[in-house]
Amino acid sequence: MAIRSLEQLSRAELARLGREYMLYGHIYDRALMPQVGMRLGGGAEIEPLSIWEWKGASPNYTRRMKRLFRIEGDDVAAIVKALQLDVGFPHEYMDVRFQLLPDGSAEFWLKHCGALMDVEPRGEDGVVMMCHRIEDPTFDATAVATNPRARMRPIHRPPRVPKDRQPHCHWTIRIEPDVAPVIEEPHTLAVGRLPLAKIANEVPPDREPGGWRDYAAPFDPDFRLEHFSQGALVAALREFSLQTHLLAASADLYLSQRHERAKVREVLSHQWQGASWVCAERIAALIGVKGGLDAALQVLALHPALPPGVSASFERQSDRRARVRVSGPPELLAPDAPGWLGLLASDDARALEAIAQAVEPRARVRVEAPHAFAIEIDAAATPAEVPQSATLTKLSTVAAWRFREF
Repeated sequence: MAIRSLEQLSRAELARLGREYMLYGHIYDRALMPQVGMRLGGGAEIEPLSIWEWKGASPNYTRRMKRLFRIEGDDVAAIVKALQLDVGFPHEYMDVRFQLLPDGSAEFWLKHCGALMDVEPRGEDGVVMMCHRIEDPTFDATAVATNPRARMRPIHRPPRVPKDRQPHCHWTIRIEPDVAPVIEEPHTLAVGRLPLAKIANEVPPDREPGGWRDYAAPFDPDFRLEHFSQGALVAALREFSLQTHLLAASADLYLSQRHERAKVREVLSHQWQGASWVCAERIAALIGVKGGLDAALQVLALHPALPPGVSASFERQSDRRARVRVSGPPELLAPDAPGWLGLLASDDARALEAIAQAVEPRARVRVEAPHAFAIEIDAAATPAEVPQSATLTKLSTVAAWRFREF
């Protein structure tokens, strides 16, 4: 079986896979927070981490996405276009609707908020933490990438009264010329200086006709990934992967200021394992593969675990054995790099093995050489159990979420 890359997928296949890439940004979060709670001293760290990981990453990746798709200007239309391409708002799971208003402002509301569905059963305190104390600073931090005088403010938000209130929340976005501009935090600037934040990503040539090459056209409230051309979708998926990697790097930088680096790396390693396993199961189901070496390699080739700038090559050595080589610039694959790439550069194979075993439970992954990994299928081996990191991630509604078919 020939292993297909993103570039070889059709426009329709890429659009479906793209929603999985966006959802990975939420799978990431559901995999991280249990590890922080268990390994770094309980739940008190979760709220500040949730704020700083997004404040560090989202302004940087928003600017990247705007450049990539020619989203120009500093008005609310530019802000909402970027939000339509943000892993924080994966389509359908976060069913966000936008409207531009004649006075130059905008409103958005969530007909469905997957994150709220996770938090509401835990009680009002958790809802207030997420929907008030975390969202207020992180929403403004995202908008600052377009206009430092942009403000997002609630019309209403949870806790929901009555308990089945629709929409789940409702917000305004305004440019307020008289307010003091939001100044980006040193943490945000530090994330922006990382080599990871500067990875080149361009729209490749289209392999089939149709669709937008960019988002320079007027704002479309009904935008979905199917609007993009085949090449634009390849670039968008790469960027969605990078957004999640920047979140991981931002979390690493924040946590490493407060905890021993070795403990932080252990948290990230288990997080990447859990997120990668869940995402691999979803991708395998999407493309209709299960079991065997070829299926494991195909899911690995299409998994957002590797951002643009880092690639994997496959050498199939037998029906049950293959070598995977990971390559990229040394500044990206540096063992001390924050985030998941630092783990990969240190030959931490947990995430790669999680991807393989989610598809083929008898797969085993071991390090053969720097940045080279052997994947072997042992038919006599006991099938791998779902790791605790993935089991915890699956407590979220995100793991079982199903997208509509287009």
